Amino acid sequence: MEEVLLEWAKAIHKENPVVDVHLDLAAEVYNRRLYGERDVVERLYLPHFFEGGLNLLVSSVFVSGRDLPEKGLHVAMAQIGALREDLEPLRDVICVVTNRGELERVLRDGRIGVLLSLEGLDPVGTDLYLLRAFYDLGVRGAGLTWSRPNAFARGCCLAGERKEISGGLTDLGREVVAKMEELGMYLDVSHLNNDGFADVVECARKPFVASHSNAWSVHENYRNLRDDQIAVLASCGGVIGLNACGTIAGAAPQPREQAIECLCRHAEHLMAVAGQEHVGFGFDLCNGLSASMPRLSFETEEDDLLLHHGETLLLSAALLGRGMKEETLAGLIGGNFLRYFRTVLG
Repeated sequence: MEEVLLEWAKAIHKENPVVDVHLDLAAEVYNRRLYGERDVVERLYLPHFFEGGLNLLVSSVFVSGRDLPEKGLHVAMAQIGALREDLEPLRDVICVVTNRGELERVLRDGRIGVLLSLEGLDPVGTDLYLLRAFYDLGVRGAGLTWSRPNAFARGCCLAGERKEISGGLTDLGREVVAKMEELGMYLDVSHLNNDGFADVVECARKPFVASHSNAWSVHENYRNLRDDQIAVLASCGGVIGLNACGTIAGAAPQPREQAIECLCRHAEHLMAVAGQEHVGFGFDLCNGLSASMPRLSFETEEDDLLLHHGETLLLSAALLGRGMKEETLAGLIGGNFLRYFRTVLG
């Protein structure tokens, strides 16, 4: 029976678009190329992208706290440059896309498209002209903050502390939401705290996303959305990305069956509250980034419930086995986010 479900999942992934809206790819490529590695995407990712049938990926541009504030702008721009340089030899297979026309062309040609998104506006500082500069570099989405305060908003947590963080958007935060909408950049509320989320609902005029967030009702973690937040995001036309980080989902990578079952429960709950057209994949697979970061110890954090993108087939097969309809799964694996991007990209 499991083999039948897996073959069914493979057929659905082959016949329908597959999208993952959160991977820290630019940061990992930058780290590895700094230490002399080349062809990072081709060696470490492309075979698994093909295995899972991936058609569109959002690469975050993530700047760690050790580079802030002085090197934030430098590192963010360097990550974009490093990723583009790593992808250049693969342009006939995978490439950065910046508008709807480019997206449609890669889908038609059977290539993989990559969208760029800032995971927090820390590199912008307080200068909104830099937002336009990032737009001209191809960045099409952004979260106001990562899990820390900045000039625009407050994150949902303090490192190592599990408690509510209060405080909504600053005046500059409200201004940058309007500026992003004017430029044609989409807004991502993953990592934003509850007060900030409420302010976004009040001031945003266009649909926004939570690219890598799960359901608080399934696992109480500061990075997950409460049912009322899930419902209002969906009512605004947004989409939520299912997160495969074990800490956020509430499971360990082993045993595999329990890890996949946990992701299924989050997906099912999100769809029950938001509606089946408002949930997709935003896996936030971090093992690769963790392994690429300089450290004093050779131990690395491994928290991903899916080991690579090829294992999206295991998740799809499990959901089919739990009774999910084929058309519902087709939306979850990519159709829902693809519809969103076709709407928001110029």
